[in-house]
Amino acid sequence: MLTVLSQLEIEIVSERTKFGLGGAIKAGHIPGPCPFGYYRDSDKTIKIDISTKDIVIRIYQLYLEGKSYQQIANILNDENVSSPVKSKWGDSTIEKIINNRIYMGDFERYKKDKNRESEIYMNVVPPIISRAMWEDTQNQKGKNQRSYSRHRVYIFFQKLICPKCGKIMTGKGAAGKKSKYMYYTCEKCKINFNEDNIEETLIDYILDFIEYDYQVNKFFYPLLAEKKDDEAKEIEKEIKKYKEQKKRLIKVYKDGILEMEDFAEDINVIDKKLAELKNMQIDSVDLVKETYNPAHLIAHRDIEKESLLEGNKYKEKLLNLWVLKSKEEKQDFISRFIESIALKKNEDNTLSIEKINFRSTFIEQVDKLYEKGVVDIPSKIETSGNLQDISTSINLNNKQVNEYLDELKKEMNINYLDLGKYHFNGEEFDETEGIKSEIATYKDKAISFKIKKNEKPISFFAIKEMKNYLAKPDYNVNFSVVTHVVPLNNTKKKNKNK
Repeated sequence: MLTVLSQLEIEIVSERTKFGLGGAIKAGHIPGPCPFGYYRDSDKTIKIDISTKDIVIRIYQLYLEGKSYQQIANILNDENVSSPVKSKWGDSTIEKIINNRIYMGDFERYKKDKNRESEIYMNVVPPIISRAMWEDTQNQKGKNQRSYSRHRVYIFFQKLICPKCGKIMTGKGAAGKKSKYMYYTCEKCKINFNEDNIEETLIDYILDFIEYDYQVNKFFYPLLAEKKDDEAKEIEKEIKKYKEQKKRLIKVYKDGILEMEDFAEDINVIDKKLAELKNMQIDSVDLVKETYNPAHLIAHRDIEKESLLEGNKYKEKLLNLWVLKSKEEKQDFISRFIESIALKKNEDNTLSIEKINFRSTFIEQVDKLYEKGVVDIPSKIETSGNLQDISTSINLNNKQVNEYLDELKKEMNINYLDLGKYHFNGEEFDETEGIKSEIATYKDKAISFKIKKNEKPISFFAIKEMKNYLAKPDYNVNFSVVTHVVPLNNTKKKNKNK
């Protein structure tokens, strides 16, 4: 009984406190910090601060003009307007002012309490703005936010996945006269990634895509231009149609007619269709019947690459191809290759890659070009303890390898090393079988050979000789390497390679 009485007493006191605080609010005694634009008088009531009220009015006016939170903050900072916080004006400070009902005279109680329904006390403080201005501002809010995000181009649009909840991170940004800040956020998990940091983290992948795209466009797609048959013309017509459809879709989205979810879904469908049409173009090329063959293509590719590498200009060239793209072109480029990206923020605030999923259409395209012998496998070779990149060609035959060498010899001084035949039993290479070369040894799943100091490996070949196509994989592989011979003080010192 005592317990029941005690609980009843607590509830009564609570109700008295509740009604007491409500009465205080109605009398102009607003709890919490005094809002910007007001001051607390000696009787504890809230009064208008004539020195700052015009700043509040101007913030609302700028917002009604279509300015974003950050744009307003930038304007005030540029004009050295005093901020209500110690630091400079920021988008969050502007947002709090725009969303605070106090400026039209009302106080909202329990606004931040998710477990309780908020209570509105009307006309409890002198208003700085009219109710009409407040209502106009709230109506403008949707327009500003829609325009603010839709007219920005996010390079990794719909690609970033939150490392915690797995949802797509949304692009947000801010810009003023002097700076631009783009980031991706997960509202649920409160995780933000700066776009510049993302680009820096992914730059090695991006440059690999740039290299692939450049080489395919320069050395393979010219074959498509030579095709004049009806099938090729129809494919090109379809590609043009979908590109125009994509432009119209982007315009509709920017105009606010299409919602983000529908836009992302439609863009994804178009991108996949364009990739499928590109793959159909690849299928339409019969390299046997064309003027050029795979050996010529990769030879001309390697000649150009070696020429740029000698002048240390190759990576610079790839980087320029990326940097010179517009934001729209970068977004479109990333969309062609990447399905999704998962990043994580380290303790030092740097980003690291957890997982990248490539688009299935891109993988399919690589497979098709690989089967035609146009695309190599990127590999590593160890030279004097240092790893370097080297391309490995598998789908060329002996005749094509000789054609490749003939093309290289027209422009470069090269050396061809036959590393011997090695037997693959379906699981691994057998050290005891095969025809080994005197210049190479196979041990611990690695082929070792020696080259001169002025020789640089540029391509590696693995030519398969199948024994029985119907049986399990069981064949010999002939390995060979091509080196670029560069004059280097006529030294005869040798390096060991693996």
